[in-house]
Amino acid sequence: MLEYLCYMNNRTSGNSIVVMAKHWQAGPVKTRLAASIGDTEARRIYRKMASDFWQRLQNDNWQRHLWSAAGDSTQELGEWLSHYDSLSTQQGRDLGQRMLHALQATPYKNWIAVSGTDAPDLHPDYISELCSHLSENDVAIAPTFDGGYAFMAMHKVHPQLFGGIDWSTEHVLQQTIAAADSCNLKVHLGPLLNDLDTIEDLKIFEQRGFDWARLSS
Repeated sequence: MLEYLCYMNNRTSGNSIVVMAKHWQAGPVKTRLAASIGDTEARRIYRKMASDFWQRLQNDNWQRHLWSAAGDSTQELGEWLSHYDSLSTQQGRDLGQRMLHALQATPYKNWIAVSGTDAPDLHPDYISELCSHLSENDVAIAPTFDGGYAFMAMHKVHPQLFGGIDWSTEHVLQQTIAAADSCNLKVHLGPLLNDLDTIEDLKIFEQRGFDWARLSS
């Protein structure tokens, strides 16, 4: 059952970004990172990183539609990551189904995109540049160094891009591009981004000066 808790405003934008998120207090957070630094520290880092990303994503050129992980308190997520355009609960057995459901349920006129919260280099200028290539492409993707992607935008939602993918592996990007090719969809890839999954990733962001990446002890 689709759960829409609320729409925050009636501002108009032809573009929508679906943000898949989970509350920093609910369930496991950043499990591979937590295995190295402990659950408490992983939650602290995720909380600050996701908060920074959500604030940075605020922009007049698109709407932000927040989708809460199933099992989380959707209302508490909305209180933490506030000023959203809509707040809903994810549905589906795997990540692909959850993203597809959110994309199909979210209103837009020009382009729609899906994003997580763990790519600190994903900022408005990057997104605007990436999505400008939709004028000549069907899909625009922000790839990550670990073989996945942090952001994918399109003028039309293509269900084929969300099935048969080995999620959370280094094959995600390759399999997604292959799925697009099989449908004769033209794909534009933006510059590679770092995302945060492991202690090695955390060290990269610490060396680059991200305050939240410094361990507290």
